[in-house]
Amino acid sequence: MAKKSVKRVKRKAVRRVKKPSQKIIKKKKVSVLIHNLLLFVALTLVSLILVKVFTSLTPLTATLTFFINLFSVLTVLFGLITIAFVIVLLILVFSKFLFKKK
Repeated sequence: MAKKSVKRVKRKAVRRVKKPSQKIIKKKKVSVLIHNLLLFVALTLVSLILVKVFTSLTPLTATLTFFINLFSVLTVLFGLITIAFVIVLLILVFSKFLFKKK
């Protein structure tokens, strides 16, 4: 009688994924936060300048009024988002100093 051949399953070694340290994660979060903060500061300033430009034009028509209102709303919206980013940045900075490991 012939013996049955048994196929053996080779087990692969399980590699453990090395997790990035908390310092690297926090640095990435802070850098992304600063980039977004600068972006929204720039957007706020650009929309504010456009409001000033459109209000300086003398004959106010319906389209100019529309653009003045549009850029005014965008200025307020981008300003509020900028303030939110500043608050989050302050929270991250204060948490870094308050919970500093010795």
